[in-house]
Amino acid sequence: MTQQSRIFAHRKAWLGAGIAAAAAVVVAQVAFDFPVAKDVIGTVAPAERYRAAPNGSEDVKLGVPAGSTANSTATNEASRSVAEKSAELTAQQKADLTAQQRADLTAQQKADLTAQKTADLTAQKTADLTAQKTVDLTAQKTADLTAQKTADLTAQQRADLTAQKKADLTAQKTADLTAQKTADLNAQKAADMAMQRSEAARAQTQRSMEMSTNRSAP
Repeated sequence: MTQQSRIFAHRKAWLGAGIAAAAAVVVAQVAFDFPVAKDVIGTVAPAERYRAAPNGSEDVKLGVPAGSTANSTATNEASRSVAEKSAELTAQQKADLTAQQRADLTAQQKADLTAQKTADLTAQKTADLTAQKTVDLTAQKTADLTAQKTADLTAQQRADLTAQKKADLTAQKTADLTAQKTADLNAQKAADMAMQRSEAARAQTQRSMEMSTNRSAP
């Protein structure tokens, strides 16, 4: 209950208490004929009214006294008035309390709904942010892994190509060197063989000349 509602309820309570006290004074005055101080005549209790001289014994008649009937009627009227006012006050207080409770309940429900919506929105944002971070992190890792694999593959291919080129060059050099050596060896052999043949032919010619000389001698 808000502060304004509490103040309003306190005012209603004091007003009801004042009405009940005034009604009680009126009932007591009318029913029991209590004397009232002069200072409060006309405020809390009604003003002094005309009072006739008391009846003598000869004026008394059997039956219900007129004053008693009047007092009873006034008491009943005052009681009914007090009861009606009390009922009205109680109904008003109940209505105010019900309205206040409804207002408080509505306000509480709105506050709860707002808090729930805020909590749901915060949770949704947190979940979305977490999911987005997870997706971004996964994508980043995938991209890094792909880049690393590509770099490794490229480096491996380059290394393989370089090694292949070196192997090919070495093999070519070896082949060239072998061929050169073979050619040189074959050429040397051919030269040696030609020289040997030339030497043999010269020796043969020399022997032929010597034999001719020996035959022509006496």
